[in-house]
Amino acid sequence: MKARVRQENVSKEHIIRISGEGPYHGHPIRLTIGMIVKNEEKTLDRCLSSLKPLMEAVESELIITDTGSTDRTVKIAEKYTDHIIHFQWCDDFSAARNTGLKAARGEWFMFLDGDEWFEDTNELIDFFTSGECDRYGSASYIQRNYNNFDGKRYNDFHAMRVYRVYQGIRFVNVIHENIPAVKPIKFVNDYVHHYGYIFHCEAEKRKKRSRNTTLLELEIKDHPKNLKAYLQSAMQFLSEDPARAEQYCNFGLQIERENPDPHWRLSLLHILATAYMKENKSDKLFRLLENDVPHNAETEVLWIDFHGCAQSAAFSVGDYERSIDHGKAYLKLYEKNRLGQLNQYCTLFSALQLFSPLSRERALCILGESFLSLNRISEARHILDSLEISFEELLAPEVKFLYGFGGKTGDWTCVSGFYRKACGAGEEIRDSLRRTMESQLPEDLDKRTFATREISAMTDDDDAYVRINRLRDAERSGNRNAAQRELSWFFQWDGDWDATLYDVLFYGMKEQADITPLLRKIGAEDLKGCAVNMQTQHLDFLEVIKNYRGPDSGKSMQRAFWLLCLKEQVILTQGLGDEEVIALFWEYASQSAQYLRMLYRPELLSPESVSALPREHRFWYYINLALSARGQGNDVAYIANLRHALHGYPVMKKPISLLLEQFQQKEKERKEKAEEFRTLAGRVKENIKALIAQGKLEEAGRYTAQLARLLPDDPDVVRFRTLTHTEPDMNELAAHLPQ
Repeated sequence: MKARVRQENVSKEHIIRISGEGPYHGHPIRLTIGMIVKNEEKTLDRCLSSLKPLMEAVESELIITDTGSTDRTVKIAEKYTDHIIHFQWCDDFSAARNTGLKAARGEWFMFLDGDEWFEDTNELIDFFTSGECDRYGSASYIQRNYNNFDGKRYNDFHAMRVYRVYQGIRFVNVIHENIPAVKPIKFVNDYVHHYGYIFHCEAEKRKKRSRNTTLLELEIKDHPKNLKAYLQSAMQFLSEDPARAEQYCNFGLQIERENPDPHWRLSLLHILATAYMKENKSDKLFRLLENDVPHNAETEVLWIDFHGCAQSAAFSVGDYERSIDHGKAYLKLYEKNRLGQLNQYCTLFSALQLFSPLSRERALCILGESFLSLNRISEARHILDSLEISFEELLAPEVKFLYGFGGKTGDWTCVSGFYRKACGAGEEIRDSLRRTMESQLPEDLDKRTFATREISAMTDDDDAYVRINRLRDAERSGNRNAAQRELSWFFQWDGDWDATLYDVLFYGMKEQADITPLLRKIGAEDLKGCAVNMQTQHLDFLEVIKNYRGPDSGKSMQRAFWLLCLKEQVILTQGLGDEEVIALFWEYASQSAQYLRMLYRPELLSPESVSALPREHRFWYYINLALSARGQGNDVAYIANLRHALHGYPVMKKPISLLLEQFQQKEKERKEKAEEFRTLAGRVKENIKALIAQGKLEEAGRYTAQLARLLPDDPDVVRFRTLTHTEPDMNELAAHLPQ
């Protein structure tokens, strides 16, 4: 039978009263650290190692409850403690936690998870060794929850994890377990790294979400007034199903109205506001903030998120004044919180979603765009100068703002300044920015010219992006000597190539240069990207490709692959007629056959081996089978291979669909002609029958001879010949038979 811990009002507060004799008010040691673990071998050693400074400075014990590990978890734990409890898992986190709590000898009890580890524990050590802990009933440390494995994207949450042990203390709730708060509370700035909300695959994510939602549903069923369970359920769905998160928030708020609890009410409103923002329900969000959310010193910290949500919502509906007001308020509170000037009590119930450097940078982007939309240029410039340019996922809105600023003001010097700043943020950010700037170049040719010219004017002669923009300037101005000079630089350059350098190849082809040496430096993926970028960015793409007759310094697979990439982009170009697309496609198929023969031994190009090839190569294999079947008149194989090809490489849906439609149209016409012929032949047969019945055998014989030329083996025709004594002229008949 499952062990169930009775649920209590989780916001209940105990006021601590110190009593008892002994070194630590009746307890033999100061601190017990309790953990529950299962299959934590990847992180447990790091976790326990991070606790050593604390345990060496403070008289402590470590109790680990294992809930059924099948890896090296227990072996690792044994290196740090002898006190290991083996617990049979019963779908109840509190029951597992309480085993360690029950065995604790410390005056204080602290808990954490095996996938967390402290950066340092200096404040906790001071808290216990200075005697400051005697003035408090509990303490929280910060749980830094990462959104990505790069360690740059995170949200901080004040986790209430440290409690003075009191009579009757225990964990409650089957999941997201906690101990009711004990006042007064110490907020410690030591933090643990936690990567538990990042998943290596979708299946892993679904598994954890399913476990959590199942236990939360069970909690709600057993304790339908547990507001925390509704809050946690809403948070579980907030990212992927905000409508369902909204539903859980409203359920919880309805219960709270009958059983008032201001802290959980505020927390539910907090999640509801985020759900409204994600659902684009701006009117509901604004009414919520104006009518339902208290704004005072205690709740001020949560207004970081409320203002952040409102800023995004207002911007999305074009209410730029309101967006600016909320954006400024957000940034002001963000800074106050960073300096430790806000009351943190509410964060024990609600995790801030928008208090991170990434969120701040996003708010700056929105604020800058809002200023720009209202022609508040000086304020927009200030925001542009304030951007840190350190998050890859924000580069697109930053560049949009950058180009918008240049286009509105005519001052394009911001582009080179922005790029210099990115170079200072590191090579990874610089390369990402280069790709982003290329993907979002202004559509207006004049603005695009100004944007790229600013980069070309930079003095860093070793920067490939500076050099490629110099090449563009030279080509636009018709300065062939300068263009040749820049092309020569790239021929000698030994840096890393990517698809943003597509114009080197494009202008090389335009200058009828031998680009084979360049092709040898570029990976296949980047070659495809180069072809795509060429087609997207150059109106004369088709003209340049069709006219290129540059020399080839030795036949190479790279060149063959490049020609295939170009042909593919030509085929996918909008505006080509259907017949032209089909003709180009069969040229492409023929070229791909040659490339496959260069790339693979014959035995690998077989039905038994083709599944091991990359999908693009499988596509080429099948379209060549289709081409062969078409030549042999094998319609069944032709259609089957076209469909095999399309299944593995949907990028080429357009030409394959045209071929299938063409075949279907021809088949339809053939059937219509066949039906028409059958109808006509039927009429002729009826006429012959009538003539035979009237005894007009000679006339019937003439019709029979004509019909026999088309249907020599038809049973009716054979019978007519017998009745009319008609034998066809075999030479004449042979001339009419299908060849």
